[in-house]
Amino acid sequence: MMEEKNREAVKQDNLADSPKQESSKKANNWKIIKLSKPLEHLGSQVTELDLTGLDDLTLNDLNELYNTYELMGGGGAVMQETSLLFAELVAQRLTRLPLETLGTMKAKDAIKLKNRIYRFFFM
Repeated sequence: MMEEKNREAVKQDNLADSPKQESSKKANNWKIIKLSKPLEHLGSQVTELDLTGLDDLTLNDLNELYNTYELMGGGGAVMQETSLLFAELVAQRLTRLPLETLGTMKAKDAIKLKNRIYRFFFM
């Protein structure tokens, strides 16, 4: 009886550190962008952008993003996902930070954001 409980405890411990869970964490790590310089928002410092919500975007969300992209002067209906404006709109949707705050992001971080958005949609 005691041996069975020990085996069950070992199974539970193994579940907590299972390769599947580790793999899932690693799979989402690329969706978190550490900023080279924090953004200032309402008196607090934003040091990273969490894009893990990309997996939860719906068709309706994309339609709204594409419409907003077009209204803000985004050019062309082909490959919007490769533009900085589209990346900024997606980041705004996922992080709820205003566009004005995201607009102060360093260029290197903005390119990293654009590339992560592209990676999600095309790789």
